[in-house]
Amino acid sequence: MNTSTTNHQSPWRLVVGGHSYADFSISVSPAVERAVAEKLAPPTVYLNIFNDDSITVGVNEDPNQVLDLPFCRDNNVLTRRRVNGGGAIYAGRGSAFLAFYLPLGLPGVPDTAAQAFPAILGHVAEALRDVFGLQASYRPLNDVEIDGRKLVATSLKIEGGVLTFRILLNVKAIDTAIAARAMPMAPEKVKDKKHKDLGSRYTYLEQELGREVSTDELSAWVQACVRRAFGDVTLEPGTLGSGELAFAQQYESELHEESWFHEKSEATRYGPLAREGDRVVRGREKAPAGLIWLSLLVRDGQVAKAIVNGDWHPRPLASVAWLEDGFTGLAATREACSAHIEAFLARPDVEFAGVEPVHLVTALDKALAELASVGASAGVNV
Repeated sequence: MNTSTTNHQSPWRLVVGGHSYADFSISVSPAVERAVAEKLAPPTVYLNIFNDDSITVGVNEDPNQVLDLPFCRDNNVLTRRRVNGGGAIYAGRGSAFLAFYLPLGLPGVPDTAAQAFPAILGHVAEALRDVFGLQASYRPLNDVEIDGRKLVATSLKIEGGVLTFRILLNVKAIDTAIAARAMPMAPEKVKDKKHKDLGSRYTYLEQELGREVSTDELSAWVQACVRRAFGDVTLEPGTLGSGELAFAQQYESELHEESWFHEKSEATRYGPLAREGDRVVRGREKAPAGLIWLSLLVRDGQVAKAIVNGDWHPRPLASVAWLEDGFTGLAATREACSAHIEAFLARPDVEFAGVEPVHLVTALDKALAELASVGASAGVNV
């Protein structure tokens, strides 16, 4: 991406807010994304400094798989399911979101996840060096780290002609003991990481600097990210319009519902279909893009329903449902199901950046091994 060329284009809007991560994710964020897609708002850069601790899980995750929900309830940990991809993230009070809502036709705006992660996150790391003097580096596919410690988490969505890229910068300390209990780490998640537990893998800006960080410094970092990634763009301070506020209220109501939160759970998907004698088998595998959870409801040797969960960033989001629906009616065999996986990932209208057929097939093999194991997963338990 060439950032040395001056972009002669209309100013982008810069909004500064102070919602919690969870509240922002189920109200403001989808509202701004929709307004930009419908051309009701200009290209928008949003700096949100969190006013409380909270967790969100990705749109393709089952919170029962990635969170300890009883622990979260007992300890008043706010949890929500967002409309963006990626995995479960704990964001603390005082940390910050840099969120881009950019039409794909703008100069320098990537239109695929494979392009967006290295192009933008490389510049995010450079901006951390510019403003704070930190030796931050981009780690594929979607992290920014300091010596293996995760400083930045991200989620990406490319829908409706808009790139929504949400970049979470850990600024202040969190209670890593609480976070680790709330989000138990699957061993596959850290097998390729230098640090294996949340306490050693997590870092934050003030720890790395040994001092407090001001809002002005965070604003300077935002400006540096925009300048490096997109060139000479004018950012004009602005606020949300009345239409966006109405959208935000609508989304907050819809995405706060328990039915939305548990929409990708086995209880929700399999419960209405389950019959006596059905089997549920499961397999999971780590791809470069994230962890894949594959679950099959098998009846009389055929797949009655499938669930594919995980913390990668599919494009479009609906493609995960296409993949799941394609399993229905197939023989519960490696030959039939792997052929579907191969054909699906070869589609030109689907992008699973960082996920190859072998990763899904390996998860499938693990699930089918359960099916072959006498007594394992002997019935439906949803």
